[in-house]
Amino acid sequence: IPLAFPWMLRIVLDDYLLREGVAISEQKAKILHLVLLMIGLHLIWLVATYFRSLFTAMSGHRMIRDLRTALYNHVQRLSHQFFTTHQSGAIVARLVHDISQAQNFVGSALTNLWMDLILMIVLLAILFPMNWELTLVALALMPVFLFSIRYIGRRIRLSTREVQQRMEVLAGGLQEKVTGTTIVKGFTREDQESELFKAQADKLYSKVLRSVRYAVINEMTVGFVVLTSPVLVVWYGSHLILSEELTVGQLTQFLLYLGMFYAPLQRLSDLGAVLAASLASIDRVFDYFDTRAQIADKPDAKELPKLDGQIIFQDVDFGYDPEKSVLKGVSLQIEPGQTVAFVGPSGSGKSTLANLVPRFYDPTGGRILLDGEDLRDLKLQDLRRNIGIVNQDTILFSGTIRENLLLANPLASGQDIIEALEAANALEFIDELKEGLWTEVGERGINLSGGQKQRIAIARAFLKNPKILILDEATSALDSRSERLIQEALDHLLQDRTAIVIAHRLSTILTSDIIITLDRGQVVEIGSHHSLLEQGGLYAQLFEEQFGVANRD
Repeated sequence: IPLAFPWMLRIVLDDYLLREGVAISEQKAKILHLVLLMIGLHLIWLVATYFRSLFTAMSGHRMIRDLRTALYNHVQRLSHQFFTTHQSGAIVARLVHDISQAQNFVGSALTNLWMDLILMIVLLAILFPMNWELTLVALALMPVFLFSIRYIGRRIRLSTREVQQRMEVLAGGLQEKVTGTTIVKGFTREDQESELFKAQADKLYSKVLRSVRYAVINEMTVGFVVLTSPVLVVWYGSHLILSEELTVGQLTQFLLYLGMFYAPLQRLSDLGAVLAASLASIDRVFDYFDTRAQIADKPDAKELPKLDGQIIFQDVDFGYDPEKSVLKGVSLQIEPGQTVAFVGPSGSGKSTLANLVPRFYDPTGGRILLDGEDLRDLKLQDLRRNIGIVNQDTILFSGTIRENLLLANPLASGQDIIEALEAANALEFIDELKEGLWTEVGERGINLSGGQKQRIAIARAFLKNPKILILDEATSALDSRSERLIQEALDHLLQDRTAIVIAHRLSTILTSDIIITLDRGQVVEIGSHHSLLEQGGLYAQLFEEQFGVANRD
């Protein structure tokens, strides 16, 4: 519809205003008819544009929503190792910042790209028949435009990728420092951390400045083409008018159409810069999509039948780095219902061995059997549904105590929750809270003490009711009363379950059915507390270091 305006203006100039012998009243009437026609057409165009813009905006936002959701779902299913090798802030940056950058392109592309391309093709189809010589003059500087899109656009993309990488580093470090603000304040490092943050921000600024320079060069180049081409057209068109090969109205119409041609061309140039920046973000987003989960179900993975809880390690090797083994030839057998403790010096492989049971990692050699089935042959969801984990560092999510408990069993009734809290010795302190189960725990449970968080974690394990339980330093770093309450709860929790207990404090595992001593990734001792003391090996040495020779009995 807007394409009709230059045509109307040519008629007004050549047929009415510049033509002699036409009555003024007739000229005014015909001009009024044309004006009313154009106003009507523009009103129709406005309504159509409203619905088109609304539809494309909704489609763009829906596409980005689906992309963000798909990426989050994909990241959630990546292996445990992915999260140990990537900063959480960096992951969040890709989910939020990079996808927002991609949204800039999706919105612009859906709204403008196809319409602008069609408009330019239509305008060229109009301009060439009008005057092919003027059209060639108008397009004389197009190689400059194409050079800018190709050469400068590539540099915008590369520089934008560098900006996003620096942004990822900044976000990752910032999240760490905000999470560890107690350490920062405790060591009075506010000034030093501010300086470190400023240094990272300065590096980001230098990358941004470089990207902006390329964007400005691109804008100047396109601006030169857009401003200079009409001047060349006026110069050549004037010669054609003087030689009576062209009318003033035709030149005016041509210039208006040329302006309409350069408007989408300029938008496409801007879109090219947006595309260059967005492609860098899209590349980073699809880097994550291209990351495959190292731990995944086989196509023919089996459902886990009724579980007894026997665990057998057969000559298991493992290393986070292929060149360096953490576990070497570990073989042992845990019977259903047994409580087995892993002890040993720091770095001996205790937690690593336990992490192989829920398949956070797979052995690099040997295999692990659960009730006679290789873990790798079982469905991952079934396996982990039957395993409960209570760590030293209890993770609670922002929300209420009740919401955190229901993570273990969303279908748990109010009575189930009360019974789990009683079993975990947690009901007493929850009853003292003003909001009770609806108390907000804060980020990572910051509003609760360490002992309170640990008891909620144990209550969560009761609600899950797993057949296999892994306790990793579950009572360390607590006061004596909290440790006693938690130990009582754990003793209750361990009943009728296969349990793996990891502890540096040997007082918590004295009654274990079997104690397995590890050293440098190998099993060096297996036995009960008393039998291992009698052997006088590494376990006896660790025990004496903690309690002294006089306490051996």
